[in-house]
Amino acid sequence: MGVVEDLKAEVTMLRKLLDQTQRAGQRAPAKPSPAAVAEQYSLPNVIRFPLAEFAAGRGQRVPLPETVEEIAEVIGREKAVRLVEGTRQRGTRRWRRHLYIPSDMPEDHRIVSLIGWDAAQALSFSHANSVLELPSCHSLRKAYLADVVAKMAGQGADQAEIASELGIERKTVANLLDLAEYWAPRLV
Repeated sequence: MGVVEDLKAEVTMLRKLLDQTQRAGQRAPAKPSPAAVAEQYSLPNVIRFPLAEFAAGRGQRVPLPETVEEIAEVIGREKAVRLVEGTRQRGTRRWRRHLYIPSDMPEDHRIVSLIGWDAAQALSFSHANSVLELPSCHSLRKAYLADVVAKMAGQGADQAEIASELGIERKTVANLLDLAEYWAPRLV
């Protein structure tokens, strides 16, 4: 049995030498800088916030969750929903969006890029040094989708076309059309 163990040790040593010779002359993989790692977690470049536009326009009467309503009292309804849309989801649960509000808001902060300097300062003043868990505004999303589906159906699109355009199932389109009847009188 001693010979087998010696051969295994020799094979392991030869594999190490082979690996070293294959990597000879190549640079070691560079570790990314902390700034590059932090950039991965920055917000995506979003140009349009359809849910925020809807909340300020036709969806003014759609109720917001309590936390978002509290923020909306400080910075306005559209900017509060824009903050929800622009905040990334954390963890495995879709509805969890955590946002830290610093007490001293620099001009290049991501919150400033989302809602503007004045609104960011007001938010910093009212919620300084706190972590907000922003809900996903489920009822507002449902109302928005129901409104979009109703508009598409009103323009003559059938359920299959709407489903393929929005990337949802036909059954969901039928449910959204039923919801559109509910939301139609509640939308401005």
